[in-house]
Amino acid sequence: MSFLQRHPSRVAVACVVLLVTLGRVGANGAEVPTWAEIEKNGAYMLLTEQFKLYHNESNQVIQAFAINGVYQGQYWAVDARQGDNNGWENRRIYLGGGAEFLHQVNVQVMVKIGDTFDPIYDGLHTAFLKWTPNQSVSLSLGRLDYFSFAGPEQSAASSRLSTFEHGLLVNQLAPTEIVGALLQGKQGPFSGNVGLVSGSTTENFTDFAGGVGVLAGVSYDLPLFYEHGSLNLDYVFNNGDSSNNALKPYDQVASLWHQGQVGPLRAGLQLIGGHGLGGRPAVFGVTAQSAWAFAQDVFRKGDAFQAVLRYQFALSDGDNGLNLQQRYEQEVVPHGSGDHYQAVYVGLNYLIFGHRLKLMNGVEYSVMRDSAHGSEVFNGWTFLTGVRLYF
Repeated sequence: MSFLQRHPSRVAVACVVLLVTLGRVGANGAEVPTWAEIEKNGAYMLLTEQFKLYHNESNQVIQAFAINGVYQGQYWAVDARQGDNNGWENRRIYLGGGAEFLHQVNVQVMVKIGDTFDPIYDGLHTAFLKWTPNQSVSLSLGRLDYFSFAGPEQSAASSRLSTFEHGLLVNQLAPTEIVGALLQGKQGPFSGNVGLVSGSTTENFTDFAGGVGVLAGVSYDLPLFYEHGSLNLDYVFNNGDSSNNALKPYDQVASLWHQGQVGPLRAGLQLIGGHGLGGRPAVFGVTAQSAWAFAQDVFRKGDAFQAVLRYQFALSDGDNGLNLQQRYEQEVVPHGSGDHYQAVYVGLNYLIFGHRLKLMNGVEYSVMRDSAHGSEVFNGWTFLTGVRLYF
C-alpha cells in the first residue's frame, strides 16, 4: 500500500502547507486596497485575490501558486404524492491548491471536507498533473474530475452549472471522479480527446482492481443559428470487470450534443444512451437546456440575473432501468426505479460575481412511471435555494 493510501490526511495537509509556504516566500508585500478599488472590484473579489499567493510570468521555473476552495450549500424540499421531506445540505466543500511550472505544467490538488466537518478530511477530489506543451494539445495524469466526459451539463465544473444538479441520465451514466490519462487536442474547427482510465476508484486514488475504461470524444465548431457553437460526440467504453466502481454498470455510453450561444442566451440539446451490463436494461434520453442572462448591473457593476429552463425525457428498454435522482427524490422514495421519466426545471439565479459567487433558486417537477406494475413511482415537486462560491 502506498504512503498516499496509508496517510491521506497527512498528504492533504502537506500539499496545502507547501502551497501556502511557497506562495508566502515568493509573493511581494500586498498593498491595502483603497475604497475606490473595493467599489470597482467588490470586496469578495479583492478577498479571493489574496488566495493567489504568487504570480510571476517572468520566473522561468515557478509561475503561480494559489489556494482554491469550493462551497455549495442548499436548502431542499420535496413535495410529492408519495410523501414529502426537506433539509439543508452542505453539498460540496473542497479545499486545495494549484501551481504552474515551466510555463507548461499545471498541478492541481483538491480534497473533500466532510459536510459536517466530521471527518474533516473526506478523501481526494482531484489530484492531477496537466502538461500543455502548446495551445493545441495537453496531457493530464492522475485523479480527474467528471468534466473529462463532456456534455452540456458535464463540460463545466459543478460551480459553473446553472442548475443545482445534473440531469437524471447524466448522473446515471456519466463517469464522475476517475483515475487515468487524458489526451486532449485541437486543430482548426476540430477538437478531441481520448483517455485510458482505471475501472476502480478508492477514497484517495485507485487500487487498479476494476479493469479499464476508455473515453473518447470529438467536437466540431458549428454555430448553426447561434453566434458560437459546437457539435460534439462522446463515448465511454467499460470492459465490464465485476469490481468496476468508477464507470457505472454500462459497457457503452454515447452522447451526441450541441451547445451554442447568441448574446446573453446559451442553449444546449443532448441525446444520451447507455447499454447495460449483467442484464441491466439499456437507457436512452434527451435533455434540452437554456440559460438567459436577462438583466445586468442591477445592484453592482458586473452582476446579472439568469433565468434557466431544462427539460428531460428518459426511457429504459426494460423494467426498472431508470433510478430516481439520489438527490432529492430518493429522500421520499428510497431506491425508486421505473422505465419512464420526465422532468421540467425552472430556475432564477443571481450572479453576484459571475459563477464565482452566486445565489440560486430552482423548482423541478418530475414524474417516474413503472409500466410493469402500471404504477406511478414518483410524482412531485422539488424546491431548491442555495449558494455557490469558489475561489
